[in-house]
Amino acid sequence: MAVQRDLDDFIAVAVRSALDRGVDWSDIAAVTAVSPGSLKNRYSKSQVARIVKNRRQRRPASVPSADMGQIADGESPVLPLKAEPHSLDPARDALARALSHLHRASGVSVRTTALWAGISPSYAYRIMSGERCPSWPTVQGFARAFEIDPGDVFELWRAANGVPPDSLSQPRERALARFAGALRGLHLACARPPLATLTDRLAGLSAEEMRTVTALLSGQPTTRPDSLSWTATAALTKALRGDVARLRRLWQAAQQTPPDALDE
Repeated sequence: MAVQRDLDDFIAVAVRSALDRGVDWSDIAAVTAVSPGSLKNRYSKSQVARIVKNRRQRRPASVPSADMGQIADGESPVLPLKAEPHSLDPARDALARALSHLHRASGVSVRTTALWAGISPSYAYRIMSGERCPSWPTVQGFARAFEIDPGDVFELWRAANGVPPDSLSQPRERALARFAGALRGLHLACARPPLATLTDRLAGLSAEEMRTVTALLSGQPTTRPDSLSWTATAALTKALRGDVARLRRLWQAAQQTPPDALDE
């Protein structure tokens, strides 16, 4: 019972914190399986302020070290029990961030996203928060829903599932597509930042290389991915928090370069 009370306290304050960040009642309802009307009654500002006040009186010794704040009746509380991020490996986290960015950029609700992708709202939320690693058909559903090339998230999905890149002897055109898609996937996982914001990390690239990178990330079909040097690829991968070893393998496949060519 004590654990349930603690959980109820946390959920109440988490709901108000989510609302303060702009989350809709309908999105919270989709995750909690409670109707928006019931949520509004249960987690009004005054109700949650009362819950926090009662918590202080009930268990003063177990209040978290972070200050819960002075919350008056009718005010919105600051989240006192910050949920720890999921212990995800970088590859799985990158896939979750990419799909989450697609959702946020669309401006639609989690429920609508789930409908477009052909899954339940609760499962869509768990995928975008990194709690679940989706199947490839589900990832394709996200890509179709937000009208992007599934190839842009294919390597993110493979990496999240521990699948290594294809062999270096694969068909050239496929290798080129996989390499370009992997770079766009990393860009997507970082919320598609303008290259101008990465200038410091890409300082060693020439003007021509910057134009090539810009064209590749924007999906311009006239740009050959194999025209990008390994030095530029490595710099871009690091700037986008990607796996350099994995991108090196994809770059080599696109170049039809022997595995040990860069070590000589």
